[in-house]
Amino acid sequence: MLSRLGALLLALLLSGCALLPRGPAPPPALAALPQAPAQTLQLRFVHQGEAHVMIGVLRRDADSLRLVLLSPQGQRLLSWQRDANGAQMHSSVWQPPFDADWLGSRLAWSLWPAEALQQGFAGSRWTLRGSPQARAIYYRKQLIAKVKIDGHCRQIDDLDAGYQLTITVAEAARNTTPCPSF
Repeated sequence: MLSRLGALLLALLLSGCALLPRGPAPPPALAALPQAPAQTLQLRFVHQGEAHVMIGVLRRDADSLRLVLLSPQGQRLLSWQRDANGAQMHSSVWQPPFDADWLGSRLAWSLWPAEALQQGFAGSRWTLRGSPQARAIYYRKQLIAKVKIDGHCRQIDDLDAGYQLTITVAEAARNTTPCPSF
């Protein structure tokens, strides 16, 4: 009887650990992101069948990565930044349905080289599988997101949160075929 009770308590304890909320994915080193000039992007968020298109300006300097999101009419919606203090987001006009860490991890999964992501995930329960152009992000053994990188298109299918995000370099989008939809 006592051994059954002990086994039951152990099972409850272990199942409780599995239900603990996970933290955000560990970010890769900022220095591992290749230097690039500022880019104007088109971002398309899809959630529950609703699509929202925004303009983004992505800028990388020696100490930070910054993204400003604008409405198609040019209204500033939010400013996001990752630096030595982590990811922060500021908005007085629009309250996005995601936080700074969520946006930062999705940007990292599509912008950083695979080796940098693997180094960032080292020692955590997060893993990266696949190829540099078709990435799969796992937490423990659960597939969280798929990332497809094809030229000027970066597609993130966040299976966990139910979001799809397509990031297209704006100049390339005007001169070539648009990114395929999910």
